[in-house]
Order: sequence, then C-alpha cells, then structure tokens
Amino acid sequence: MADVKVGSSVNTDIPLWRYMSLDKLVNLLESDSLFFTALETYQHTDPFEGYMPRVAFEAYAKAFEPEIKDLHAAYEEFKNRPDQNPEQLALLSKMKDGIDGLGEKTKKTFKTICKGITVNCWHANECESEAMWKLYSDNGKGIAVKTSVSSIVKSIQHFQQDVLVQIGAVKYLDFHDINLDPKDCVTDGHLSPLLKRSSFSHENEVRLFTVPKINSDNVDSFKSKPEFVKAMALELIEEVYISPFAGEPFISSVKAICNKYLIPHETVKESDLLEGHEELLDIVSKW
Repeated sequence: MADVKVGSSVNTDIPLWRYMSLDKLVNLLESDSLFFTALETYQHTDPFEGYMPRVAFEAYAKAFEPEIKDLHAAYEEFKNRPDQNPEQLALLSKMKDGIDGLGEKTKKTFKTICKGITVNCWHANECESEAMWKLYSDNGKGIAVKTSVSSIVKSIQHFQQDVLVQIGAVKYLDFHDINLDPKDCVTDGHLSPLLKRSSFSHENEVRLFTVPKINSDNVDSFKSKPEFVKAMALELIEEVYISPFAGEPFISSVKAICNKYLIPHETVKESDLLEGHEELLDIVSKW
C-alpha cells in the first residue's frame, strides 16, 4: 500500500478542486493516475518555485557556519606545519579546493533537490472559483474535479506502489520580508515545496508532493522528471463540474465521457455560477 502523509496544515473539512481541460480528465480516467509535475517545469511561470524566503536561506547558511569555520581552522593548522612533503602539499591543495567549493556544491545540491520535487496541485475552497475557471479552462471549455483529502488518500492507497505522497497546504509569504521569523517558513516540517510568494495567494493551494531520492553520489547526474502516481479515479472523484462558460456540444461530450467511465450521472453537474441573478430580482415583484 502506498504511504500517504497528511500534514497538520491541511484543513480536511474544506473541499478540494482541480480545474482542468477535458483531455486531462480523460487521462485521469483512462490511466487511474495523478500527474505530478517537477518544480523545474515552473521555471518560466514562477522561478521561485521550491525556494524559500531570504530569512530562511540566511538561517540555512548560518547552520553550516560552524562546520565551515572548523574546516578553515583545520586547513590553517595543516598548512603551517613545517614538515610538509609533496604528498601532504597535494592533500593540502585538495583540501583547500574542497572548502572553497563547498558553498557552490551546497547551492547546487539544494537547487537540484527542490527543483526535482514533484507536485500535484489542488485548490481549497468551499465553492467554485471564477478565477480558477478562467485560469485553467481551455477557452472556456473546462471541467473541475471536486474531491476531499480522505478521497485522495483512499484513491492512492487503493494500489500497491512504492511511493511516499505527502499532502500540505501552501503558505504564502513575502520572500523579501526581513522581519519574517525563519520558523514562519516551516510548514509541516518542510521548507519546500509548501512556500509560495504572496502574489499567488489566490490559488489557495493544497499540494500533493513527492521528494526525489538524491544523495552526493547522484546529484550531478540527477535530472528532474514528472511522476505518475496511481490513484483510482472513481474513488478520487466525488463530483465533476462543467465550466459555466462552456456550451454545446462540449457539455454533452463531458457527460458522455463520464458515463463511459461509469461516473454516476448525478455527480456530473453543470456549473450554476452565472445563474440565479434574475430570481433575486424577482423578489422585488413580490412586494
């Protein structure tokens, strides 16, 4: 059974929505799997993905400061020994190169790990979001899968698979705020990928994520890539909403596809986000 861990940051009472184009719904139904995108993929839309605020980076760097000082002290002591021979001089040079390059190596390792994390993103909201419809629909032709944390966990654990999926709510911060406490940058014990800049707070995001297995042996050869995590679609999907901006034949096509994949017809709904205004006005005529 897959290992799924839900962080304390997640409000499990709030519904989760994933807005998508019709082809992605078909892929979900056909493959019974969730597509996890590597954070590296967001380089052009949000290059800060996977990073953390300035104060957190400063605290991260300070944590290594004692070790660096010890290495420099050991180098200076070794350098000043009077009985140096060619082998020791070569070792001394290698030691200096290692210390000088430690910062760049740490930077590369951190970036490789954080950009290699894969995510599957959901919007937490009690109701539909007009903004999400416009952002993630294909020219108004879109659908939204409505689910819950419990249904996500159940759908993933339906399959035997060697994977750890963690679920956490994204925290939105000003990355350049020097008054932040580094502790404020920790969510469910993580610095990444549950931090985003305040500019993206409208997403109100809950993330499923996996962390790549990277160590000193493979950091140079590691290439970020997406991941597919098996998830039983019929257990995951609680309701399917059709975009309020869609018309025929798109609406009928969505219903036909849902019927083909045995999604109960009563759970396939046409959004009424743009309806009901005239009924409100009718109240006037009852005076």
